[in-house]
Parts: sequence; structure tokens; C-alpha cells
Amino acid sequence: MKLFLSPFKPAIYLGGFVLLCLVAPLGRLAFGDGGLWTMASAAALCLFFAAGAANWPALNQLGASFNRWMNSAVLTALVAAVVLAPLTAASAVYHQAHSPYYLWYDPFIITNGEPMLWIDGNGEPYLVEGAAQDASSAALTLLFHFVIFLTIALVGLAVGLAKDTRMLWLLMGALFIGSFVGVLVGVVTEDPFAPFHTTSYIIAVTLGASIVLAACAIVFARTRSFVR
Repeated sequence: MKLFLSPFKPAIYLGGFVLLCLVAPLGRLAFGDGGLWTMASAAALCLFFAAGAANWPALNQLGASFNRWMNSAVLTALVAAVVLAPLTAASAVYHQAHSPYYLWYDPFIITNGEPMLWIDGNGEPYLVEGAAQDASSAALTLLFHFVIFLTIALVGLAVGLAKDTRMLWLLMGALFIGSFVGVLVGVVTEDPFAPFHTTSYIIAVTLGASIVLAACAIVFARTRSFVR
């Protein structure tokens, strides 16, 4: 972590990350959809790692090893995802437990597909289809958030390394194709009674992310360096 973070002042990465860890899970209590806060958190993480990767040419000129730098960057991404994912996942699980309709506003929560008992405004109980949670669905939500943040951090690394090179077009193309494939699979297999929370949705996200990560791997492999 030290090598990747060395160009930043400690107050910048520690202060910024602590702020992100507070805003990401608590922001949805103030306003906006939960999914938007998770996406905003992922975007902030992407920008941070892109800014860090943009410092590689300077470190390269100083003779830093690319392999050591990449190991430091990936470790930093892992730590960021491990810390941030439980906070946002717990917030999503909490909100879903307090409203069965929360899942319509947060595409980053996984339910178990079972109906959830709810009480209407007249005090009458009824079932909301596909809104229930259990320990396994909460664990899947946590894993989902972890994978999202780790993937986005790696994308940020690739964007920073590809900056000012033709590889940036490869990365942008992969992002477009991955998004298109993910949306296409999601639309074709969508369950109208449980949008964004079915197994097919997870498959769609996995396919799209795999395409993007493949492009990131190409960027990592072809990044110029004096010392490997």
C-alpha cells in the first residue's frame, strides 16, 4: 500500500476515505435512492485510484518496480473494498428490512426471493413478493458490494494507467460493450416481480464486469515500465 499511496499526503487519502465510509452508508438517510449513493461511492473510489495510477509515470522515472507498484495498488484496492463493502451492504440490508419496497430503489441488494410480510396503512397484513431477506441473502449482498468496489477500483487503476495512450480507447470500448451485454442479458431475463434482484441479474453483472476486467488486464500487461 505504501508505494501506491506515497504520492498522496496521508490527510488526503485517510481523510477522504474516512469521509467516504461515513457518507456512503449514511447519505441515503438524508435523501436520494440507496443505489445512487452506492454508485456515487464507487465513482469516488474509481477517481481516487485513477488519480493514483496517473502518478505511475513519475514513479517509473524514479526507478520504481511496476510489479511492486501493482501489488501495492491491488492491496490498497482490496483493503478499500473490505472496509467499504460491509458499511454499504449493512445500510442496504437495514433499509430493506424496514421497507419491502426499498429493493426497487437499490439495485445492489440481494433478496432470497421469498415474500415479506408487511402491514399496510390500515393495519392489515399482506405479502410483498420477493422482498424477504435471510443470512444467506445478506451475505450475498455483502459479497456483491465487495466485488463491485474491488472491480471499480481496478477499473480506476486501468484508467489512470491508460491515460494519454491508445489503450484508453480499448478500455472505453470494453466499458461500453460490457454495459451493453450486461443490460441486454438483464432485460432479456428480467423478472418483473423482482427487478434487479434475481440470479439472472447477477449473471448479467458478472458477464459485463468480466469484459471490463479483461480489458483492464490488457492495460496492466501493456503498461510501459523501466523496471518490472
